[in-house]
Amino acid sequence: MLDQSPNTTRAAESGHVTADVVIVGARAAGSSLAIHLARQGRKVVAVDRATFPSETMSTHVIYPNTLARLEDLGVLAEVEAHGPPPLYTSWHHEGRMFVAPHTPERGRDWALCVRRVTLDDILVRAARREGATILEGHRATGFIGTGSGDDPLRGLTCLTPEGAELTIEADIVVGADGVNSALARHVGLDREKVMPTETMLYYAYWTGVDTRNTQDFFFECPWICAHFPADDGHHVITMNGPADARKEMGDLQAFYLDKIMSIPALAARLKNATQVSRVTGTTRLDGFYRQHTGPGWALVGDAAHFKHPASAQGICDALHAAEVLAEGIAAGDWATSYPAWREEESPELYAFCKHLREAPSDAAMRVVMDAFIKDAHLARKMVDVWARSSRPWTDVIPHVPGMEQVTGLSVESVLAEFATNTRTAAPKPAAIAAE
Repeated sequence: MLDQSPNTTRAAESGHVTADVVIVGARAAGSSLAIHLARQGRKVVAVDRATFPSETMSTHVIYPNTLARLEDLGVLAEVEAHGPPPLYTSWHHEGRMFVAPHTPERGRDWALCVRRVTLDDILVRAARREGATILEGHRATGFIGTGSGDDPLRGLTCLTPEGAELTIEADIVVGADGVNSALARHVGLDREKVMPTETMLYYAYWTGVDTRNTQDFFFECPWICAHFPADDGHHVITMNGPADARKEMGDLQAFYLDKIMSIPALAARLKNATQVSRVTGTTRLDGFYRQHTGPGWALVGDAAHFKHPASAQGICDALHAAEVLAEGIAAGDWATSYPAWREEESPELYAFCKHLREAPSDAAMRVVMDAFIKDAHLARKMVDVWARSSRPWTDVIPHVPGMEQVTGLSVESVLAEFATNTRTAAPKPAAIAAE
């Protein structure tokens, strides 16, 4: 499993490894962080219970700003080799539509849709090429230290695929292990500024779908269904609607098929298509923040901050946070610079998620469709919100009559609603003593 030097391999076989940084989780956040740190010349070990290639729930879409980061990581060409078509954005409502590109970044004005079975595997292999050790099929079982001021985290223990225990000691322990982060539970982190969801999201993969160079959103209020042409001839077909409807669905597969086939334009694309996966999704989409750093530890990706998937920021946030944390580790100020960056970078789009997590109404959609069909520049500014090259309350909302009644008057007024929403962490397990 280890593809590092013979000395590293012998250390692992003896049940003990030392590293500068150990990362729990080797998907987008963990592997990209490993790449950055390995390029700094640091000894990095990442452990993941999965073996790659491996699927996980995702928003899939990658916008021009994140394509640039994949290019910097040295993997964009490999992603493109899997054939995801370049995508402009199209909205459909009551027989009307608009299509908009993004403002170009490094010459790209499109998005890509990439399944995680493809993207994560590419990033894992790239991390190995840079010199990081990636341990697949290794389940983290505990941490060394409590993560408090007088007992900082100093490493972790895990079980190998063969069931042997491995101890990895490190100066910094990073949790890149998702919304249910084991590291976050260990250090007793609450979820803060919680934004309860009002909508759910479900999707399945298809092949043989009529393809075009757009990601299409079909607004059948209060539902939204969407079509994202993806990699290796696959397509993501999604269903988003009121979360309360989930308990009344009964047969999820039948409901999903009925909903997507009720949209004539989408049904026509699926006429000769085959669904090649089960329907996957969840109603548990509440946004939140967690404390990002502490004595000997940090969180990245969804472990640190989660936005409703209608924002399609999961992969973007993972890669950007990994980059910033790595820069902070190089500068020696990661414990303060990394959370300070998040406080500066995230509030406006998190506030916009209040609107995105709500089921749309026909009345509101008519207003925005009027504005975006009339003004192509404004339509581009709207889709650029997802690419982080425009700002909702600066570039879009003031220019759409009445939109502020749906989104909220300001970032501050929206976030004030959630400022004191906290979900208490589960009790901390006992720390593992270092041998």
